[in-house]
Parts: sequence; C-alpha cells; structure tokens
Amino acid sequence: MTLTVHRATSTGVLADALGDLLARPVDDPFADELVVVPERGIERWLAQRLSHRLGAGPRGGDGVCAGVRFLKPHSLVALLIDRDRDDPWEPSRLVWTVLAVIDTHLDEPWCAPLARHLGAVLAPGEPAELGELRRSRRWAVARRLAGLLGSYASQRPRLLVDWREGRPLDGAGEPLPDDLHWQAELWRRVLDAVDAPPPDVRHERTVAALRAGEVEELDLPGRLSLFGHTRLPAAEMELLAALGEHRDVHLWLPVASTAVARALDAHAPVGAAAPVRADHDTDVLVHHPLLAALGRDARELGLRLAALPGVAVVTHDEHDEPEPSASLLHLLQSDVRADRLPDEHDRAARTRAVDTSVQVHACHGPARQVEVLREVLVGLLADDPTLEPRDVLVMCPDVETYAPLIEAGFGLAGALDEGSIARIVKRAIA
Repeated sequence: MTLTVHRATSTGVLADALGDLLARPVDDPFADELVVVPERGIERWLAQRLSHRLGAGPRGGDGVCAGVRFLKPHSLVALLIDRDRDDPWEPSRLVWTVLAVIDTHLDEPWCAPLARHLGAVLAPGEPAELGELRRSRRWAVARRLAGLLGSYASQRPRLLVDWREGRPLDGAGEPLPDDLHWQAELWRRVLDAVDAPPPDVRHERTVAALRAGEVEELDLPGRLSLFGHTRLPAAEMELLAALGEHRDVHLWLPVASTAVARALDAHAPVGAAAPVRADHDTDVLVHHPLLAALGRDARELGLRLAALPGVAVVTHDEHDEPEPSASLLHLLQSDVRADRLPDEHDRAARTRAVDTSVQVHACHGPARQVEVLREVLVGLLADDPTLEPRDVLVMCPDVETYAPLIEAGFGLAGALDEGSIARIVKRAIA
C-alpha cells in the first residue's frame, strides 16, 4: 500500500491513465471505485472520458461509466469519519453558531471591532440609520468568519491549536497583530458552543487511527483516487499519507511543466517541513516567465508532496517537439511544458504573417468585452464545423459582474427564467 502521485501536463492523459487503473479489478468485484473530485464539472467531464475507456465496446468502452462513485467532500477528514453530511465544522453549518456567539457577546470589550462593523456601536456623529444598515449584514459577516475558521483548520491547523490553548500567535510562531486578537477569542467562544471535538483534535485522532491501521470500519474501498486537484491543504496531505499506509491512494495532478516538477523533486528534502511562502526560492528553478509568475501555488504543492515520506511519483510525459510550422499557441504550450525560454533566434523564426491561435483584444469595459467575446465565438463556430459549444471554456475574473452582461449580450434573457446565467455559473463553481 502506498500513496502514488501521478502527474502530467494533460488532464486527458491523466484521465486515460486513471481508466487503465480502474480497468484492473480490485479483490471485491462488487465494490465501487471511489474518485474524489474538487468540482462537479470535473466529475461530469471525467465520467464522460472514462465511459470511453471502460467496458467492452468496439472502441474499448461502451459509453457507460458504472461502478465508480464520485465524491466532492467538504472535508476529507469528515469523509473518512463518515461525518461529511453532518459535520458541525462545515462553514454552512458553523455559520449559525458563529452568528449566535456574535449576538451573545457583541457588547463585550473583545468584540468591539465586530460591534463597530455591525453597527452596535456608532462613532460620534454617525446617524442611527447607518447602524441599522450595518446590522443587516450580520449573517453575511458570520458566514465569512465561518469560512475563515474552516480555512484556518485545513490550511493552518497550528494557528487554531495556539488560539485554543490561549497563545495569541499567527500560526508561524509570530505574535498575532493587536487588531486580530478578537478572532482568537471568537474561536474560543465558538469551541465552547459546539459539542464536538475541535478540528485539530479530530484531525490528529484520525491521522493516528489511520497510521495504526484502524481503517477496516471506514466506508472506503481498497483503492482511492483524487483527480484534478491543483492545491491541497496541509491537513489533507497528512491524511492521504497516513491513509496510504494501508490503502492504495492515487493522486492525479495536472501540472503545467513536468520539467519543473522534476526539478522540485530534487529541491525538496524528504521529511523536511515545507518553507513558508516568504522563504520560497523555487522561482530560481524556473526558466519560463509564465511559469515563474503564475506557478507558485503548484510549486508549493509539489514541494509539500515531495517532502512526504513513502510517496511514489509517476510522471506521464506525452508531448513531442512541435514542428517549425506549428501555430504560436502550440509553440507556447510546448515551451511551458518543457520550461524552455526561447531565445531571440527562436522568436524571430516564429514570426507569422497570419496566426490567430493566440489573440489579445483590447476593450474599454466589461460590456464591450462581452460583445467582442460573442463575435469571436460566433466566428470560431462558423469557421470550424467540428468545434462544439462543449469545447469552449470562458473564464472571467468576476462572475457577479459579467454574468448579467453575458445574459444580455448573448440574447439569453428571454430564454432563461429565474435560473439566470449568474445562478448557473455559481452553481457550477460551488
């Protein structure tokens, strides 16, 4: 039993490799395969891809993906202890406890920052109407705080341990800023209100039980896969490493460059604690500027995984050198995968009279961006009969701003009732 990390620059290659793994039956022929995914969209895509790899159809698959159970747990530890559906520390449930604690202690000195923010205390000269307006955001503030506390539990478990034991530290051993002390006191009050072990205590117990081999009562098959994650909290990596001692755990990670991933393997000493973000020097290992500027999260994940003891790494290399006549997009993708920075001679040789594989459109506002997007997509679909809407991915920095503009610009306002594009997009990324 081991934790195996599979990585490739193409999610299609990873999906095909996962299909090959699932095609090998486990000991129990009636047991479902378990695949953990970060989003429902990845589940739909992966199920379609696996349906053409599994089974006995003429193409190697019969179009059906059966016997595979996809999960998107709120917390891996809640999944392992079978509390995913009633986890009291899940933010959507914890919000009501946080709200009750705020309402109960809003007049206490430690809660003064929240009292001012929620209008319970007004500065001299401020109208009473402003206090009423601020009090209307109580639930939104409580939900935000519940999400922060849940993020602390998974990303910085040491922080909550220090707060629970009365140490005002920031999780890295430094004193907590004075204007954030109220968060530590809020956490202690929330702990008193929740009739359940704290997340850090529950996590330590689960890791200890997994390492001791107490996994027979878990509703888990002998083989577990996690597919498509681009980041993993520190607490979940500890759980996976512990579970890998008694189960076959496969982590399928898409990476931008396998060359950079290999360099990180040699850079990270096994068993050493990963450095804090401010001390990272992995950018010196990267040559391509896009990877250096946009790949910090991936490098941090690579360092943490490489430092785990007993981890097996499988790299799926699938790309070939592009032809000299390849499009600019293919050349750019090849450079990123190989972490290769083209020199002046290469850039001069890649000059194209007409190449629309990479386009930059300068627009004077969000509404104009949507208009140009519509014209570009209509043109692409008209020029290429093989292109289908499911092949198109549109990414935007602010869903709330762009969704109504897309609704109007694409002429879908009359075709959709209350289920607007904004709601559809939010449901897809929830």
